[in-house]
Amino acid sequence: MDTHTAVTVDRNSTEAERLTALHQIYAQVLERQPYDYERKAIAKIEKDFLKGKLGVRHFIGELVMSPVYLNSFYHDCSNLKFVEWSFKHVLGRALRGNEEIAKHMNLLMMEGVSAFFHEILGSEEYRKSFGSFTVPYVRDVKFYDSPRNYLQTKLLQHENVGQRGKVVPTIYWQKLGLDCETGSCVMPEEMQHNPEAVSHSVHSASDRQNALAQIYAQVLERQPYASERKDIAHLENNFLVGKLDVRHFIGELVMSELYLDSFHHGSSNLKFMEFSFKHLLGRTLHDKEEIGLYTDILTKQGVAVFFHKIFDSEEYRTAFGCHTIPYVRDVKFHDSPRNYLQSDLVQHEHIGQRGKAVPSLYWQELGMDCETGTCVMPDDVNADKNAKKTVAGQFEEKVEEKAPVSRSLNEEIEELLQMMQNSDARQVLQNMNEKQRSLLRDLAK
Repeated sequence: MDTHTAVTVDRNSTEAERLTALHQIYAQVLERQPYDYERKAIAKIEKDFLKGKLGVRHFIGELVMSPVYLNSFYHDCSNLKFVEWSFKHVLGRALRGNEEIAKHMNLLMMEGVSAFFHEILGSEEYRKSFGSFTVPYVRDVKFYDSPRNYLQTKLLQHENVGQRGKVVPTIYWQKLGLDCETGSCVMPEEMQHNPEAVSHSVHSASDRQNALAQIYAQVLERQPYASERKDIAHLENNFLVGKLDVRHFIGELVMSELYLDSFHHGSSNLKFMEFSFKHLLGRTLHDKEEIGLYTDILTKQGVAVFFHKIFDSEEYRTAFGCHTIPYVRDVKFHDSPRNYLQSDLVQHEHIGQRGKAVPSLYWQELGMDCETGTCVMPDDVNADKNAKKTVAGQFEEKVEEKAPVSRSLNEEIEELLQMMQNSDARQVLQNMNEKQRSLLRDLAK
């Protein structure tokens, strides 16, 4: 039956007209006619509607609170997906924007399903559009406030129950360009030609258990300990049953105490960013501009906004989408040999190894050896110190260590800092003489 046509019944309508309206309500609200075994649960409200004891609005209010509706659209769905379905069925449109989404998500979570539907059915929009006697229907394009909002509603209207990725909110797969026609959402076309992306993608229930271990290996760099799994048990379960896709599971995981205790607490901001980029984007930080941007977000707006920026980036969308586990990306991705080498060093640095507390960006540029987990200066620096002891003797060395810093040394340090202020670190190192290099190593100790 066409759900784009307004069907109205009032107190003077015949039982035959009400029966026609009943079929239309089921087509609009349930997207099908009830099965025989389901009709027992709604037999009373059906009878009251056909006899004229219930108007259209009140009948729909009873129907959406019945097990028939809730089992189809509420249970086993995310809150956002349920809100999308409800707006489609009761208001004939998609959600308009972030403000409307936040308002109704908050209402649903804080006050429950009954208060959520009471808000929609009692709204001024519902009253003006359908009143008490008109069956909701898909409304005209003139209603929409933007082409994007119209396209969003059009996509949602063609998404029937059990089809086009029911578990994935349409607002997500539309933004990410996912194809959900078959009932299982697949990745954007640009990712289908990348064998690496395909091998890391998760689309079926059978993939999820193996994917879980792969996610932990990439994001935590290990499998969780038995004592830690209690805190993430609900996340694991939601992922395994399909309530969370890969992207949203990782988003919850990195905000857990398990992740933050391992990589955020006890690390500098720069080291934490290095780890986060390695785990979520499969690469190191690009340059000082990117470092500055993300440092500003992290220090001023916090960890949650920092991760939100990464997950919502065009780079993450194109590389991984909603269903692909992040992985170390190919050398072709890097924009310079230096950037590739930096990423290679970070990828081989495992948790607790190679100087976790010291950002790789620093020990790479300074030529430090962090293989053992404690960063030390190169062997040639130690050799210089031994030679100095041999020539000058123990007494002279002690005197030199206790002596105040000379004006000449201060000038050398000031000159060195000026050289590094606005120049590329590698270029500065190449232009330094041996004395300046030695001074820099001493300062870094």
